[in-house]
Amino acid sequence: METYRPENDVATAVDVHQKIIDMGKPDWAKYPSTAQFTQILGGLQPGASAQSNKVSFGFKNEGTKACMAVMGIKDDATPLQYILTVLCDMLREDGSCYNEFDEAMKGGCAVYKPLIGCLQSASSDANWSYVADKGAWLLSAIIGHMPRYFSDEEVNAFLALLLARSSGVTELGVLEAITNLLKTEKFRATVWGYAGVSGLVFKVDVKAAPSQILYKSVFAIWMVSFDPTLMQNLQSNEVIKKIKAIMTQSRTEKVIRLCLTVLKNFLEQKAACQSICEDIVEEGVLEAVQQLEYEKWRDAELYEDIRQLVQLIASEVKELSNFDRYMKELEGGELSWGFIHSSKFFGENVMKFETAEFKAVKLLAGLLASENAVTLAVACHDIGEFVSLHPSGKKQVARLGVKERVMELMGSADADKKEVRREALLCCQKIMLNKWQEVATAEKK
Repeated sequence: METYRPENDVATAVDVHQKIIDMGKPDWAKYPSTAQFTQILGGLQPGASAQSNKVSFGFKNEGTKACMAVMGIKDDATPLQYILTVLCDMLREDGSCYNEFDEAMKGGCAVYKPLIGCLQSASSDANWSYVADKGAWLLSAIIGHMPRYFSDEEVNAFLALLLARSSGVTELGVLEAITNLLKTEKFRATVWGYAGVSGLVFKVDVKAAPSQILYKSVFAIWMVSFDPTLMQNLQSNEVIKKIKAIMTQSRTEKVIRLCLTVLKNFLEQKAACQSICEDIVEEGVLEAVQQLEYEKWRDAELYEDIRQLVQLIASEVKELSNFDRYMKELEGGELSWGFIHSSKFFGENVMKFETAEFKAVKLLAGLLASENAVTLAVACHDIGEFVSLHPSGKKQVARLGVKERVMELMGSADADKKEVRREALLCCQKIMLNKWQEVATAEKK
C-alpha cells in the first residue's frame, strides 16, 4: 500500500488502511441511506479475499446500489472508508470484479454521481482525505475499464475537481486517478489535453518526490506514449530530459523499470516520434542507461532490460550520426543544434567532408548568407570543427572566401546575433590557429 501523504504530516494510507481492517463492521441500520441494504453490506469486510467479498457483493445491481448508498452518508467518514477500502482492494486484487460494476451499470445503476460526491464532500481532515483518495481511485478505475458508460463532460467535471485540489485529494491521489483515466484510449487525448494535467505530471520534483509520485508520473507518460497524436506535446514538455533525470536520481526498481519501458516504447514506434528518438540520442540517455548496469538491483531480469535498451539506443546513435543525415540538413538550408553538430560527430565523420569535391563545405559556406541566426551560428561552429580536424581544412575554407564572411559576422551589431558573434569568433580563432601553426612550422625549417 502506497504512502498516503508524501510528507507524512498527518497520517499514512497504510496506517488508515490497517485501522479500517481492524475495526468492526459499521452499524449499517443506523444510517438512513443504508438501512435497507444491511444484509448485503454486512457480508463485505476489509482484509477479506477479493473472491470472498465478490461472493457477498455478487448481487450485481443490488450489490452496487448498496455500496453507492454508503456514499450518501455525509456526517461520518468511517462507513465510507470501510466500503471504499473493500471495493478498491477487491478490484486491485481481482480484475474480474469489474464485471460486477459492468452488470450494474448496464442495468442502470448510477456510479458516477455517488463517487464524485466523495470528492465534493471531503476536506483536509485525514479521514475525509482518505475517502477522497479512494473515491477518486475507484471512479477513475471504473471509467478506465468501462469508458462506454461515461461522457467527455463527466470526465472533464471529474478532472476539474481533482485539479482544483479543494476536494482534499492528495497529490498522489490525483496522479493515481489521472493515470487510471489515461489507460482508456477513448479519453486519453481529452485527459492529457485538459488544462493542468501535463503540467502536474511534468512538474514533479525528481530530487524530492517520493518513489510513488515518480512512478505515477512516469506511468502517465507511458500511457500517453501510445497515442501518436500526443507526441508533439510530450516533446514540448522535454519528456526525454525528464526521464533521464529520473533515471539518474531514482534507485527504486519499479521506477527505473518503467523508465526503461517508456524509452523502449518510443524507440519501437520511431515512425510516430522521430524527434523524440533524436532527443534520446542528443540528451545522452545512452550513458545514463549504461550507468544503471553498474548498480545493484534485486531483480536480475532488470539487468537484461538495461542491456537490451542499451543496444536499441546504441543503434539509434549510430543511425543519427550518419553523414547522410547531416547532408540532408545542409541541403534543407536550415540548421539547428543537435547531435550531428557535436565534436563526436565531426571526429567520426570529418573525412567524409571530402565527398563530391567538398560539397558539404560549399553548402556550409553558402549558409553563411542565411538570415536565420541559429543557422548562422551552427554553420560557423561546423566550419570551425572542420578546419580544426581536417588536414586541408584551412585550404578549403580559404578557397571559398569563408574567413572574410566569418569576420563580418563576428562584427555584427544586431541584438539577436549574440550567439552568431560568439561562434564566428571561435571559428575565426580556429582558422587563425592553423595559420599560426603553419608559420611556426616554417620558422623551424
